[in-house]
Amino acid sequence: MKNTLIAFIIAFLLYGCTNKKAQAKAMLDDVIKVHDKVMAADERLEKNKMQLDTLLKQDKTTRKDTLKLLINKLVLADSAMENWMHKFDYEQTGKSPDESIVYMGDQKKQIMAIDSQISAAVAQSNKYLLKIKRK
Repeated sequence: MKNTLIAFIIAFLLYGCTNKKAQAKAMLDDVIKVHDKVMAADERLEKNKMQLDTLLKQDKTTRKDTLKLLINKLVLADSAMENWMHKFDYEQTGKSPDESIVYMGDQKKQIMAIDSQISAAVAQSNKYLLKIKRK
């Protein structure tokens, strides 16, 4: 009976560790999915920024404030992404599964906020550029 109880406890602990590792891996996968989505939007961000920069250099009207504001939003969103990527610890070396789970949860919140920031900046600049092209 005692050996059965010990074997059960060991099996339970091993299962718990494996389950935590799987959970940490799943959370990493979620973070990477959001990252990949953001990187796809980053191409549009750069394209819009270049178009707005060109308009700003050519513009001699009062639109300069609007152009500068939109460019600044794009630059801030891009900088947020770059900063996140430089700080992101993909490998989680030396961290327990529990620590990795907490870290990945925090990282997912951060990258989702950056996704929202980039989406908003791109949407605003798209709307403005579309309005300019119609004129």
